[in-house]
Amino acid sequence: MKLGLLFPLSNVHPSIGSGFVLGLKAMLATKQLQDAVTIIKEPIGFGGGEKEVYQKAEKLLMVDEVDLLIAFVDEKAFELLNPLIQAADKPVLLVNAGANYPLNWVAQPNVIRLNLQHAFSCYLSGTLAAQGGNKQGALVSSFYDCGYLHTAAIVNGFTENGGQMLHNYINNQRYDEGFEIGQLTDFITANPACTQLLSVLDELPASLVYDRLKQYSAAVPIHLYVSPMMLQGAALKNIESGFIHAVDGFLPWHAGLAHESNQLFINSCKEKASIFSLLGWETGLIIAELKPDPQQDWNGDAVIASLLNKKIEGPRGTLTLDLDTQIYMAPLYHYYKSEGTSHATIEPVSDLEKGWKAFTSKSTEGHVTGWMNTYLCY
Repeated sequence: MKLGLLFPLSNVHPSIGSGFVLGLKAMLATKQLQDAVTIIKEPIGFGGGEKEVYQKAEKLLMVDEVDLLIAFVDEKAFELLNPLIQAADKPVLLVNAGANYPLNWVAQPNVIRLNLQHAFSCYLSGTLAAQGGNKQGALVSSFYDCGYLHTAAIVNGFTENGGQMLHNYINNQRYDEGFEIGQLTDFITANPACTQLLSVLDELPASLVYDRLKQYSAAVPIHLYVSPMMLQGAALKNIESGFIHAVDGFLPWHAGLAHESNQLFINSCKEKASIFSLLGWETGLIIAELKPDPQQDWNGDAVIASLLNKKIEGPRGTLTLDLDTQIYMAPLYHYYKSEGTSHATIEPVSDLEKGWKAFTSKSTEGHVTGWMNTYLCY
């Protein structure tokens, strides 16, 4: 089997490509498939160069004649590949963080999607924020992070459930010792009834915002409803002690999951286990389900159809293809830390289907602005 891989680069998260390949190879070795799969890799920069992404995909599909294309690109870049993908009629797996979502929810017969459900997690955070407090909130994001639809998702979850957005705070500063949030804290001081902050930030700006909020004592404790990257380890170090505000959010995965599939992943990848190697590992699980065979017919529609009703046990839990969208759904985990405590609770979300149906029932028409590059690639 020839596997074609488009993988991105990142200055801030340099392990995106290498971590993905590490997880993929580790799973193939676990399944003893390393000799049955040849991986042809093509780097695509930050994933935002339209011509580069298209040319590399064309090479893999038409010149290298790969059997399966893995495209670690954003939804916007992926749209450019659709004519090529349909002409090649090969199975395609689109992989990314899930910070954006498709231009429409109509499934393509030869395409499946695997992501970290970031936009959906943000939607759930916004929905949760609307269920508590006085339904008054403010958005906290950065110039980079707000360029993806996960920001729209958290706001939509909040406003669709009765929440009222009173303020947008978009930080565009350098992530260094001069970073400050004076405009945000001034707003909170002037509007003490607005205690809910809907926050969408990557790890580094999240850690800085947490640190600055640690030094701010509001008249009423603030409750932050956050994006998944704000619950990554490097960000959370600044709320482990001395943080007086509450934090709520949803995680796609954390290293402490005790089930056997996660422990196998952790033990195989060791200190390099991450959300990026997780996506590579799960990609390997999907490939294993296809049982690579030199004589197999790699017709796109038929290959994808063979996966539709299969459940896959991975580090996050059970992966199941949503038949309406052909997006792999996985368990999500609710993170909650009450104000003034150092201990957080992390529990599986019991009923995701209701939230997912609400999230995917809305038309995505008109969502055409924002960054082209894959989220976390900057």
